[in-house]
Amino acid sequence: MWQWRSSAKHAAIAPRYLGLRAVIAKSFARIHWQNLANYGVLALEFENPGDYDTIDQGDTLGIQQFRDALANKDTLQVDNLTKKSTFTVRHRLSSRQVQDVLAGGLIARLAQEEN
Repeated sequence: MWQWRSSAKHAAIAPRYLGLRAVIAKSFARIHWQNLANYGVLALEFENPGDYDTIDQGDTLGIQQFRDALANKDTLQVDNLTKKSTFTVRHRLSSRQVQDVLAGGLIARLAQEEN
């Protein structure tokens, strides 16, 4: 039996499967950031694309009070704990998509609503 599989969806499933909760990039294609949100992964874009060059492989990044910050604004402060520096990122999510991400994905949010 032939099955249609979307590589665009696999690009969102893989980060979630690997345990990532957020991805930071210079930009995202519209379909990709929507698919990431559907799978509970937050797509964040650098407010200043030059900040990309300040991060090295192995750096540890964190966002303080993540849930509150995400629910209340479209920009977040990211701490580079390795280099003791900060930079700003933004998301383009609707309030529904924010709820999806906070719930762990669209399916998880719908399951919570049923209970």
